[in-house]
Amino acid sequence: MGIIPYETIDVIKKFNDLAVDIYGIDCTLYIPNNLTALEPNDAYTDPATITYRTYSDQKVWVEWFAKDIVRLRKLGIFAEGELPIIAYFKNYPEVTIKSYIKVPMRYIPGTFNDNDCFEVVDEIMIGTYNTETIRKFKLAPQRRKV
Repeated sequence: MGIIPYETIDVIKKFNDLAVDIYGIDCTLYIPNNLTALEPNDAYTDPATITYRTYSDQKVWVEWFAKDIVRLRKLGIFAEGELPIIAYFKNYPEVTIKSYIKVPMRYIPGTFNDNDCFEVVDEIMIGTYNTETIRKFKLAPQRRKV
């Protein structure tokens, strides 16, 4: 048992899931499932060799332009030229770096040049001591070969 009882942490996680259900937008979530096998190649991994498990009918809460610089610095994000995209997902399925989402175009601001896929590039853990309560993710428009 840590500073926060596990029952309290479970309630906080349920409220996170509820908030994402209420305020989130529809998306299709793609989570890589063979990164461990590709790890020996690491920097030389061809993105085409990554396989994904697909979760349709998911929800994500997206802050398209996180503008509060003080809050971003507290989260460990130092944005210079562009404002980061921050996302909240439900606790299940577990989202990892290199996961990505596909969002209907009607939800996407016009500044992203018709890109409907956004990749998870960083995890932001806040308010943790012995057990994680809420996890945010930094997203970036997914790069595609032309």
